[in-house]
Amino acid sequence: MNMNRSMPRTHSMSLTWLFGLSVVLACAGCGTGERATSPPETAPTQSGDDDTSRLESAFALMQQGQTDQALELIQQVLIRSPKNVDALSLAIELYNQRGEFCQAADLAATVAEIDTARGSQILIRAFDWNLRCGDFAAAETNLRRAEALDPNNVDVHRMLAQLLNAQGRRFEASRHVRQLIRLRSVQPNETLSLIDLQGPFYLVSFADFVKDNAVTLFSLGEARELYTRINAEASEVLALMQRIRQAFPDSAAAAALHGRILAETGRQEALAEWAKNVPAGTQEQPEYWSAIGSWMALQDRHEEAIRAFGEALRRDPTDRESLRSMIQSLVSVGQSSRIPELRQRLAVLDRIFRIAKEADAEQSLWISQRLGELARPWESCAWLMREAQLSGAMSERVPELNQRHQAILAWERGANETQIGTAQLTRLLGFDIQQWPLPELDSRKPTTPADPTPSADQGLRFVDVAPELKLEARYVGGFATDGSEFYPYEVNGGGLAVLDYDLDGRCDLYMAQSGGTPVEPGSSMPNQLFRFVAEGGFGEVTEQAAVGDRHFGQGVCVGDVNQDGFPDLLVANIGPNVVYINQGDGTYRDASGTLLDSAANWTSCIGLADLSGDALPDIIEINYIDDPLAYTVRCTDDHLPCQPQRFNSASDRILKLRPNGQFAPWSQAAEMRSNPKLGFGLVIANFDGKLGNDFFVANDGDLNHFWVSSTPAAASDDRFSIVESAAVRGCSIGKGGDSQACMGVASGDFDRDGQLDLHVTNFHNESVNLFTQNEPGFFFDESLRYGLHDPSFSVLGFGTQAADFDNDGWLDLAVLNGHVFDARDEGIPFQMIPQLFHGSQQGFQLQDRSTAGQYWKQQQLGRTLATLDWNRDGQMDLVANHLDLPVALLQNVSESQHWIQFELIGVDCERDAIGAEVRIRAGQDRWSGWQTGGDGYMCSNEAVVHFGVGAVESVDQVEIRWPDGRTETFENVNTNTRYLAIQGTEGLEKR
Repeated sequence: MNMNRSMPRTHSMSLTWLFGLSVVLACAGCGTGERATSPPETAPTQSGDDDTSRLESAFALMQQGQTDQALELIQQVLIRSPKNVDALSLAIELYNQRGEFCQAADLAATVAEIDTARGSQILIRAFDWNLRCGDFAAAETNLRRAEALDPNNVDVHRMLAQLLNAQGRRFEASRHVRQLIRLRSVQPNETLSLIDLQGPFYLVSFADFVKDNAVTLFSLGEARELYTRINAEASEVLALMQRIRQAFPDSAAAAALHGRILAETGRQEALAEWAKNVPAGTQEQPEYWSAIGSWMALQDRHEEAIRAFGEALRRDPTDRESLRSMIQSLVSVGQSSRIPELRQRLAVLDRIFRIAKEADAEQSLWISQRLGELARPWESCAWLMREAQLSGAMSERVPELNQRHQAILAWERGANETQIGTAQLTRLLGFDIQQWPLPELDSRKPTTPADPTPSADQGLRFVDVAPELKLEARYVGGFATDGSEFYPYEVNGGGLAVLDYDLDGRCDLYMAQSGGTPVEPGSSMPNQLFRFVAEGGFGEVTEQAAVGDRHFGQGVCVGDVNQDGFPDLLVANIGPNVVYINQGDGTYRDASGTLLDSAANWTSCIGLADLSGDALPDIIEINYIDDPLAYTVRCTDDHLPCQPQRFNSASDRILKLRPNGQFAPWSQAAEMRSNPKLGFGLVIANFDGKLGNDFFVANDGDLNHFWVSSTPAAASDDRFSIVESAAVRGCSIGKGGDSQACMGVASGDFDRDGQLDLHVTNFHNESVNLFTQNEPGFFFDESLRYGLHDPSFSVLGFGTQAADFDNDGWLDLAVLNGHVFDARDEGIPFQMIPQLFHGSQQGFQLQDRSTAGQYWKQQQLGRTLATLDWNRDGQMDLVANHLDLPVALLQNVSESQHWIQFELIGVDCERDAIGAEVRIRAGQDRWSGWQTGGDGYMCSNEAVVHFGVGAVESVDQVEIRWPDGRTETFENVNTNTRYLAIQGTEGLEKR
């Protein structure tokens, strides 16, 4: 269409070129920043040469910079011919030159309605001008109208995807990215944006268009980003969400994200109010339904939760957290038959999320195949195209892509959007979600569970008795406790072990030291052994016992390596590990040279247990960094270069005890070599009650490992092998769906369902994980439900232990905290307060520091924590290590109820009986405890299975399931006693 048809041809090209340079919307006669009004719809009184002359004069004046005079002439033309495209185009350029972008934008929108053939391109320019003048709603309207005029315009869909993603409206943006795939014009970062629609994703930045501190829909994008940021407080995000909701009360996307944050942080009262006041259209947002599902699950209304999570997944099949939570609700309602397949699909989605950003050609092909299986055909095509681009095989892929493209279009022609979403959902879940009831929000149960507030006689209290018992010990690691420069290897602290090395019935302590450098053997402080004598307290016997290893010490493990009844010591080092064999006369022999290979790894934790099923202990070696640069990089004010994730991770190892008495790498653990991580905490036990021992590894800044005992795939002398299964088993990552910086681990049956659970500490502004087994061998993160999310979020946790400190029948928790670098200039504490949590049926409550004892009030750089009952009074005590304080021996002086304890000795199984389970029953009450190895973070606890049993004075039944599968039962056992149980004997011996 010739937009200058009323002018001589000699000038039409000039104005056409002029309009091509101008960009959209403006309106004649308005001041800067004000909206112009459209010219009146009066019929022209004159046309032809007069208008042409005025436009030519206006063009000349514009070139001379006389914009006011030029606009006057154009107004005269527009009064007679309000739809004169040439006059409008010239006015647009004048407003653009004057910086009056709102006016330019409005006039361009007018031109787009006149010149519809090129309307989409004109509106794209109007979009840019509206951005410049800060009218973001009008800018979006421009693109929406452009889409209506030209539904297949690639530029329009790309810009809508960019705008909506930047505004945090990820669900709305995804439609335009899929349209780009249909149009075969998608770019790799756009394809990547479809992998997860809950987190932030920026295709371009619009920051230059937003005034400082202005609340716009771009603030919603900032809120989404802030919510995922490692140092964000939930209260800060919610305060921003409140400002956004006030500014944009009709925004369905803002309302939905607000509800999701409220649900995921457990604010049930606020959720109830939120649900009453969402704007129209919010129920079409997937995050609305994920919020409702989480709310229903918190109230144990699992059938409604399943439906709500399904509605979220119908709209957003990338919502891994809704699928994760749905699985938990299905378990709760007994739908176990559906679970295995759903866990496999969740593991696939989790892996796609992890690898997509850096995917190579092979991985891109795998992603394409998996997305095709999950009925996400357009994304599958996009990843196949990406594979072709990376591998250079585009010509080979084109026929397949064409065929797929036509097949998908044919499928979509026969179904509407709802039917397509339902088909995708059924493929993902394998069942019709409509069989579950929709949530009834008007018939809510009480939204807040009873507060697990301890009564006055249930308060936990500890007193540091190290000084009076003459335990004078301090870890020397070289870390600068004033916040100055340090090396990465100085951060983690040193191990602690509780043992009775001389078999006199009293707890002794072994402590790893360092203080030198890992590259200089023998430069560190010697490790220390402290013997307890009832009359005189603790005395150091390191030299007499010959256990003063001077490598750079890390974790410590106590175990009976040679099965002679005397506890041996395994020391994890940065460098060669050490095995000390107890000779039974108060001394040890360094047997490292004969028992171990010469590997010099950075071993953080070490454990001893039978994994192969031959009744002999094997060494589990959890390794951290495998990179010589970690010993030379010095951490200054800029901590990024020395973050552990900057170095090569190390592979863990299992060393099997051979018949000749030597340890050698276990062939059944070959898979470990291809799974390097930054390994920290370790717990070994028979978690699922099947086959042999399993073990969990908390990894720093990466996926956790859960190695499950299985049957060897090929003929082998070993009864068992191991398979890494954390992703499928639900403990590789927490509820948020992202890997965390995991450190310490505490184990125990927190919910008293007879299954071993895990408490995992994490980095600052990362909630702890409470991985509860909801069915044997499968976990779900319940930190929010059990009240641990908020109090753990603002600390950086290391050592943690679980025990029933007041013997009321429910496990309590102790956690040591402290940062790894000084970020006080960012408002983040360096030294941190340790935490004590009282457990109950309702969950955990942080103990008031004013009543817990002086130790729980002092800021510190806490690291290793172990449990013991040093004075044999039936109350579990703690021994704590720090970077900046002496070792503390925390005597439990809580108001206590009844208890019972067991020491286990295996005969037909490995002597330490790691993996044994003790179950006790008193009336309708039942408790379960385990003989574990690893014991958490670089430590060994006293080898005793402890139960608090409340008011129970006699236990009806004690059942011990030994690691070899044999079971022994004892009836009518008195409480307030420690018993020795030797496998195969007829009774329990009082200790």
